[in-house]
Amino acid sequence: MSKRLCLPLLVFRHGRRTTTLNFILRDVPGTLAKIFNAIYARNINVIGCITSATSEEGRGTFCAVYLDVTDVPVSEFKNLINEFKSMEEVHYVDYNEFDVDSIGSAAFSQYYEELCIYDKSAVIFTHAHLKGLFNGLYEKFKDGAAVFLYHLGLTVGEFLANTYKPLLDNGASPKTLLELALQTGKVFGWFSKYELDIISKDEFYVKIWKSVECTFLSGVANGPAGNLRRGILAGYMSTLFGGEWTVNEVECINAGNDRCTFHVKKEKPSLP
Repeated sequence: MSKRLCLPLLVFRHGRRTTTLNFILRDVPGTLAKIFNAIYARNINVIGCITSATSEEGRGTFCAVYLDVTDVPVSEFKNLINEFKSMEEVHYVDYNEFDVDSIGSAAFSQYYEELCIYDKSAVIFTHAHLKGLFNGLYEKFKDGAAVFLYHLGLTVGEFLANTYKPLLDNGASPKTLLELALQTGKVFGWFSKYELDIISKDEFYVKIWKSVECTFLSGVANGPAGNLRRGILAGYMSTLFGGEWTVNEVECINAGNDRCTFHVKKEKPSLP
């Protein structure tokens, strides 16, 4: 069974009235329970929630709660807001609604100015955005798109390596840092699962399933199409561990295989 994670940054319900509550909450046990109990006491349906693990301006934790308030009287909703404002656990609360003409409404939080993962600024590309990007490159540049994506991946891999290098300097093993990069790729949705087969300290295979890049290029690229992933692996390994690493995609779903497999090998030793 497919397992999916839907990020409730935007919630839309056809024919319904939805709204978003933006909170800054004290970081103490029981605060979220108190918030949700007040909502449920009014028989309001929660359709989404997201909290930030990073404190907001040193004052507490950010939380956005998405509600279906179609059947809630305006006066009752205002009473709920006033109740939240009176709670000592609530530093701040506001709400916003966005009507989509007569077909429904969308709920999303506009409180924050920057989306972050851990402490790094981030943006989100949807499936449609990325498919348009990959397909457009191949339609415009043909085989040159593969070269472009590989070198783009190299710079991404180098950046990731420099980000994780302090962990290596503090004693993390090479295998741990390779697993960390692969786990991150899986969490970010670039593939559904992976397997790592280590031949030696200088050679290994990475097998990934449902590669986003290769799935997008099905019917567009001829043969193996994981060039961005090849570049990321090559840049990551060369920058983090030194030497020159080559990466070849020896299996690909675009070549009739059920997965994509990358052969990673250190060809040249690092300079003294």
